[in-house]
Amino acid sequence: MMVSEARRSSSIESDFRPTAYLIDPQAMPLSSLALYRLVRDGFALAKVRAMVASSPLYSATSVLDRILGYSGRRGQRQEKQGHRVLLNARQSATAFQYAQALERATVVFGNQRLAEHWLGRPCKFLAGDVPLDIIENWWGFQSVEDYLQKIELGIYH
Repeated sequence: MMVSEARRSSSIESDFRPTAYLIDPQAMPLSSLALYRLVRDGFALAKVRAMVASSPLYSATSVLDRILGYSGRRGQRQEKQGHRVLLNARQSATAFQYAQALERATVVFGNQRLAEHWLGRPCKFLAGDVPLDIIENWWGFQSVEDYLQKIELGIYH
């Protein structure tokens, strides 16, 4: 199926916004400075957990652990003790990159299922790396974003 056909086939799913789990949709679009401040202050672990849970791929591949840099169970224990757990700036930036990548891929491929399929497979343009595996690093995330833009523009390698 061509990308444009996939996009037309599911306009409802293309409205899927993983970033809305982290940031109030009413506040979007945000300036870079406003986004910086939100990331600096840290996203609530509960919001990040909800974003990850919205994706079967992210849930199955322990993206929460990748974002936190440790098992998500540690934060769960803190939440159970009544603490509001906030991620640090690095963790929040990583969480936002995962949300943005899934959101962008969903728009480009037309639905979340196709987006997750692409994110979870080796990509020749990314030197055979799996997009999901390189998103947590800013340069890897930028490479994924660049390639998604090329796909959207019809430039395939």
